[in-house]
Amino acid sequence: MGFRPGERREDSKGNRSEARLAWFVREAWPSPATGVELTEGIINRDEELVITVRSDHLVVFGDGIEDDRLEATWGQDIRLRVAAQRLRLAM
Repeated sequence: MGFRPGERREDSKGNRSEARLAWFVREAWPSPATGVELTEGIINRDEELVITVRSDHLVVFGDGIEDDRLEATWGQDIRLRVAAQRLRLAM
């Protein structure tokens, strides 16, 4: 059972969700050599965003919590896509 782009689902409590991922660049400082072209977007199911690191140090956060960051360096690729399994946040 999968989602299609823009498809909405409701759980047993009527909560709605969509199979897409929002992303943004927290501190988009343009460099004279590389510039800044993309700073935010939406990734739908079956799409992928590939980021090639062009700096000595890049920090990636999945949720903004610094303790579980991913660090990358020059030439590494970071691939972002919608996961097959949904995260369920309990509050």
